[in-house]
Amino acid sequence: MNILQATIHRLAKDQYAHGDGTVDVQLRNSLLPINPLLARVAEQTVKLFAKRGNNTGTFGDDEDAFRFPVRLKEYRNEDIDFLEFSEFVVAIIENKMKFVVGATGGHAFFLHYEQGGAEYLLVALLKLRDGAGISDDLDLEPALVIDTDKLHEAARVSFARWEEGEDAYLTFVKARGTEEVSAYFRDSLACVDYTSAQKNTERMIEAARAYVMALGLSEADTQERWKETKKSLFECFDNGRSGVVLETVAAAVEPGQPELFSEFVTEGPQAVELMISHQFVPHVRTFRQLRRLSAKMGTVSVAFDVADAAEGRVMYDSQTDSLVIRNPTADIREELKQYAQDPTDQQA
Repeated sequence: MNILQATIHRLAKDQYAHGDGTVDVQLRNSLLPINPLLARVAEQTVKLFAKRGNNTGTFGDDEDAFRFPVRLKEYRNEDIDFLEFSEFVVAIIENKMKFVVGATGGHAFFLHYEQGGAEYLLVALLKLRDGAGISDDLDLEPALVIDTDKLHEAARVSFARWEEGEDAYLTFVKARGTEEVSAYFRDSLACVDYTSAQKNTERMIEAARAYVMALGLSEADTQERWKETKKSLFECFDNGRSGVVLETVAAAVEPGQPELFSEFVTEGPQAVELMISHQFVPHVRTFRQLRRLSAKMGTVSVAFDVADAAEGRVMYDSQTDSLVIRNPTADIREELKQYAQDPTDQQA
């Protein structure tokens, strides 16, 4: 990870208070120095977000209602600097937070970083908890540490996806049990759920394929493993038509150790590129292509994926009541030429 710019501000509010003047804001007047300490905090936060960032989405279209993308565009156009941008965003968050009973705020951490050749912006409200440290005299002393169990308000923007007009360029945390209290943060950053069942299903299938390919198996074993995985995925999606979560899909892809697939899609080298939503409704037409059809006609056995039929590699000819397989391999073509009955022989 290459840190480009970072800063932090503080918003504090009593959880039972609401209304004007209930949020105490403390703004930092400079960027954070890029040093090993910042690098550790940034790495820890990004890693934690990878596990918790379970929803993908886009920005709301109404620029009057959603000011965050407007300010972000100004920052990208260099109309405002990073510190100004962060202060504008804190004001947006404050204006939303002050009306929410239960919201307590936190330290607003702004991180512009580069990873894998692409740039990202992460905004997270970090919570602190009491901890302990050890002094140079080997005495225990109180310390405040980041509470890694309470990352409920965080969002990340993929600049490349956003600026190139791709879908689902925004990833954000939508923790179960805290959705109502933390909704103000998602609203502040204009987070709108991306609900394309087709795209989410396609991405999950793509992630499963990438996982199998990354196992380092032989070509034959990879093909066999992918065949088994497609069958398990089809059953998973078919049984979960009303909605699936990452944990369920992971158990289908890697039954023995589902955490391996979960880690692959949240922390692996392709995690950011895949942008997997941790919960979605499977798209029936898309996951049906995982299904494998097989039949036996006398001594002839055939087996192929529904996707082969959808893409025209296998066709049924109703006029001749025949199954047509397009683009056979050169070997099978030659063997068929050698052994298939010549129509002229029948005439003789």
